[in-house]
Amino acid sequence: MDSSGHISEKHRARTWEVYSKSVPQLFIERAEARPDRIAFRYKDLGLYHEVTWRAFRAEVEALALGLIALGVEPGDRIAIMGDPCFEYFISDYAGLCIGAVTYGIYTTCSVSEVQYQLENGGATIFIAENQEYVDKVLALGSAAALRHILVADMRAMFLYRDDRILSFAQVQQRGNELGGQQPGLFDRRLAAVQPDDLAVFVFTSGTTGAPKAAMITHRDLMVGMVNTYLQGFPELDEGEHRIVTHLPLAHLVERSMSLCLMLIADIIPHIGEEPENLRETLNEVEPTFFHAVPRVWEKFASQILVNIDRSTRLKRLAYRAAMAVGRAHAQELWQRRKPSFALAAAYAMARAMVFRPMLMKLGMHRLCAALTAGAPIPQPVQALWQTWGVNLRNLYGITEHTLVLCQCEPFQRPGDAGLPLYPKEVQLAPDGEILVRGPGMFAGYWQNEAATSDVLREGWFHTGDVAECTPDGRFRIVDRKKDIMITAGGKNIAPSEIENLLKSSSFISEAVVFGDGRKFPSALVEIDFDTVADWARHNGVVYTSFTSLAQHALVRELIAREVEQANAQLARVEQVKKFRIIPKELDPEDGDTTPTRKVKRRHMYALFKDLVEDMYRDEKDARIELETV
Repeated sequence: MDSSGHISEKHRARTWEVYSKSVPQLFIERAEARPDRIAFRYKDLGLYHEVTWRAFRAEVEALALGLIALGVEPGDRIAIMGDPCFEYFISDYAGLCIGAVTYGIYTTCSVSEVQYQLENGGATIFIAENQEYVDKVLALGSAAALRHILVADMRAMFLYRDDRILSFAQVQQRGNELGGQQPGLFDRRLAAVQPDDLAVFVFTSGTTGAPKAAMITHRDLMVGMVNTYLQGFPELDEGEHRIVTHLPLAHLVERSMSLCLMLIADIIPHIGEEPENLRETLNEVEPTFFHAVPRVWEKFASQILVNIDRSTRLKRLAYRAAMAVGRAHAQELWQRRKPSFALAAAYAMARAMVFRPMLMKLGMHRLCAALTAGAPIPQPVQALWQTWGVNLRNLYGITEHTLVLCQCEPFQRPGDAGLPLYPKEVQLAPDGEILVRGPGMFAGYWQNEAATSDVLREGWFHTGDVAECTPDGRFRIVDRKKDIMITAGGKNIAPSEIENLLKSSSFISEAVVFGDGRKFPSALVEIDFDTVADWARHNGVVYTSFTSLAQHALVRELIAREVEQANAQLARVEQVKKFRIIPKELDPEDGDTTPTRKVKRRHMYALFKDLVEDMYRDEKDARIELETV
């Protein structure tokens, strides 16, 4: 993308190159073009293993033929549940290569959510990483109409007697036998897959009701991903890049980055042993490009700042001096001005002496670019990473339209969503809602025509996101349309901006603002247990659990100071007048949030109604209540 936001001819040509091909066709072409090159690496039992494109194809073909032997026909649905792993890569490609529709189920889904997605998607095959996810399916009894359950890791499965359970190795063995009996069967099934065939389902977050399965074709998946990454991040088209696969592969960002982009660019995904050990994986891989949701960037920034606060006085002074230079340097970049020679030299020294060693401890010192997507990132968090020298950019897109809607330039001012890649295909409605059309549009919601027609009207998809357009044509996301609040005084408030400011604190993990029809904004706050616990240990605060820590008077004073700092950056009508700290950690498996950890405001109110109402109960209200008892 050039400085005006238009795509280059090189990327336009690449887009048309893949426009007429399905994912399986691109996969086979890649495998034939570079059989001995590395496709991806994965860690198992403490060691990294390299998988060449030749081996990748052989594994996929064996499983694909095994699925055919199990009766999988074109259009059948295959559900996959597990963390990123070797078998997940094989399973997804195997399903796509024989014309099946694959979809991931988040590992954080409750049993009822798993049941809903299996039944709604109509999956006949369920592929589980291990025993944990098999148990979630078996708990459904006969509710899920599954013909077979494939298990990658068979450890602890020896006591299971369900006839539907098969090991990954068993299915691949059946596939090899079928391939010997019917030579060319795999190639024939693969060749029958067309670009406009359905490829995947991606379930929406379900913040406003039951999740909906967005139907995405092969063409839209690949063309959308090409535009998303290679047009917006030309760095990825220059040389070989190492990335870390860590988000759930049910997430469209991770699917596109790890499973799709490797077909058209020199991207080598690296899969760590456990997603919880992301920091360890980053240190081992030292990626050149890193993508993550805002929560990950917030968490790592908080850890860095805590370590700085605990370092020696000399190191803290060096950091403050480097930050003074870094802020001045970042301001020049945000204004699209070239820093002076003196400032550039000073920043180079600050980066070499302070920022680079600091980033080395995370394994992020080799990054040429970085991506945040999935939700709005607090502006101070993005600004901090850019000041440290990490080229962290926003990406704004939606599940239902695979072409990226807006893309930021390198070191774009934090908070901007960027320039629309296709200005004629994106417009703002009179109320500020973003409307999109054109290539990349999803094929609708699976078996839900009412929901499809509700958002797709006269060729335009209504995103539900409200934005402002800056004088230079860039978009700035305000909030979700449904979340805009009107106070009792008639003032409009965008709660996400307030929530993002609160979450920019290293001590606050989640914040949920209330205020619709109320006299003032209030907030429920979830503390970041790690950073607050570390603060507590250094300040003599004794606690026994998350609840005891959250309810401690000194912790409340700590959070009050953080809220006050956020309020200083808000207009008076937006300021949080009262807050309450919730007594538990939010857990997706308990239904506290969506599987992607997005908060359902109504659900939070239902969970903590007493805390919310207590913030709006003044003495006069209490007196009235006493009279009615």
